[in-house]
Order: sequence, then C-alpha cells, then structure tokens
Amino acid sequence: MAEQEFKIDTGNKIFMGLSVVVLVAAVAFLVYHLLNFAGQLALGERDPVVTEAVEQRIAPVGRVEVAAVDPDAAAGEPQPPAEVYQSVCAACHGTGAAGAPVLDDTDEWTQRLDEKGLDTLVSHAINGFQGMPARGGNPNLTDEEVTGTVEYMLAEAGLEMDDAETVAAADEAAADAEPATVAGDVDAGRDRYATCISCHGAEGEGSGIFPKISGRSADYIADRLTTYRSGEEVGPNSALMMPQATGLSDEAIADLAAYIASL
Repeated sequence: MAEQEFKIDTGNKIFMGLSVVVLVAAVAFLVYHLLNFAGQLALGERDPVVTEAVEQRIAPVGRVEVAAVDPDAAAGEPQPPAEVYQSVCAACHGTGAAGAPVLDDTDEWTQRLDEKGLDTLVSHAINGFQGMPARGGNPNLTDEEVTGTVEYMLAEAGLEMDDAETVAAADEAAADAEPATVAGDVDAGRDRYATCISCHGAEGEGSGIFPKISGRSADYIADRLTTYRSGEEVGPNSALMMPQATGLSDEAIADLAAYIASL
C-alpha cells in the first residue's frame, strides 16, 4: 500500500508562522528584561517603580516624632460645644440609646440636675458613667470642652445656666440653713448609717451611680427616705433605695437624717 502524502493547507501554514513569530517575540522580551535586571544588579541600581512599591510595603504604620515643646505657645481654641455634641454625644443622647436621656427631655434633665448637681454631671461626662465612656469616647477633649458641652446640653433641654446656678445655690443655702425641723439623734444615726457606707461613702461623698448626700439638709434626707419607704419613685435609684427604706421607722429616719446633715 502506497504511503499517503501529508499536506498542510494554507490556513495552517499561516497559523504556524504566526505562532513562531509570537514565540520568538516572547523569548526576546524575556531575554531583554533578564539582561536588564542582571545589569541593574551589577551596577547596584533598582527599578524606581519596583523600589517605590517595596518601600510602600515595608513602611511602618506609624512613627514617633520628637520635638521641643514651647510652653509659651498658645493653646488651640476649644472646640465649640455644639460640634462636640454632634461628634461624640448625639449618637446616644439624640436617640436615647443605652438608656441615655434624650437631649430635649426637659423633665429627665431637670431631675438629674436636681438630684446630682452640675458638678456631678460634669464629672460623669469627664470620667465616664455606666455605659457612657470617659469624654464621650474622645480622650482629646479637654475638661473645658466637656464642661461646656454639658452646659450646652442642659441649655438645649430648656435648662438655662441660671437654673443650674439656682440649684447649686439652693444646695449651699440648705447646707447653711438653720437647724432642720427633723429632730433626730446624731449618734444613733451614725450607727444606722453603717449600712449606707458601701454605697454613699463614709462621708456621704457618693460613688458611681450613688449620689453625694453630704451637705443635704435633714429635712431633705428625711423626706426622701419617707418617700422611698412609701414605695414612690423619685429618681433612677428608687429601685435600689426602696428595699433599704422599707423597714425604717420614723425614729430611724430622723436619726439618719440628723447624722447625714452633720456630714
């Protein structure tokens, strides 16, 4: 049987020719760059693009700069209270999240100002309180900026600073007032107060959510304890105080009021 002759048509010839050309070009490209890279190694040079990419990858994420501090340099202007409120306070006080009092809830802010006073509200804002982080979560805020923001929020709630000053003046007046009408035994009250120390402090200075009670008049303390004993809510700590006051007699309340007023 005669062998058949293998024939390649024109199309296949063109395809094979193009393949050879592409292969030769690829080899030439690789040889060129290999020789170029070898030349850079020999001369100690680097491709600027490659060098920049490497430097970006190994660059540190941060750096520390040491510079002289000018003690006479003027401090920057404090951030306006409205801006501080929008940046760190509005997320909770604008929505009531996590139980935070809403900015325009006048009754809630009035009650808090009456029970804790402006100094305590500012202290909570600076140092943190329950779910609220210190300085609203921005450690760069100064005490002045935080104080101004608290006063701004009270004003937005309808409590002008005159109201806050009136409350503070009323507390001072109560402390300096004539002896209370509640007649109690201070020494007996001191013994009874032993159960109060863990929350309100040995000198009535308060701690955390427990308010300062030193400086309050005997009438004020007696009225609050009587109200708690009756089961009537008078503030956010009512649920904690009611069980403590339930078993107190009128005499015990008078004694406690007399002792606390002496702190």
